[in-house]
Amino acid sequence: MKKIILSSMLISSVFVISGCSSGVNTTASAGQTTKRTGEISSSTSAVRESNQKSRPIFEGRLTMDPIIEKDTVILSFESVDIVCDPDAIHDVLDSNGVVLNVDKKLYDKTKNKDKVRYGAIIEFTLTPTPALTFSIPPQVPGDSIESIKVLDK
Repeated sequence: MKKIILSSMLISSVFVISGCSSGVNTTASAGQTTKRTGEISSSTSAVRESNQKSRPIFEGRLTMDPIIEKDTVILSFESVDIVCDPDAIHDVLDSNGVVLNVDKKLYDKTKNKDKVRYGAIIEFTLTPTPALTFSIPPQVPGDSIESIKVLDK
């Protein structure tokens, strides 16, 4: 019985070792490597170009005056309208409103920031595929906000 178990383990270990080492010394020809590298670089540049062109942009009316804290300015919207929505996140933002946690440095760079108050219409640009919380209303963290702008409407 021991001989049967020992021999079956030896045979199965040979199969495992031979299966794991079958691709160790295989190499691609220079043409294949160059072709694959070219495919990767062209697809990477295409993704980079599409990310630069398609940023989610929304506008909405503030439902309260901004709350200014040490490093963050909190802007609350009851609903937002689409200016550009390549990631189709409008339904998430519009269903229960949205809260922007704007970095204080970005807020300080905003033109006409004295007009940022209850009822003002704000246009905000987010990073591609921005981070959102699952809270109600959803919150957008400061590193997902690229710019905010006060609109004169």
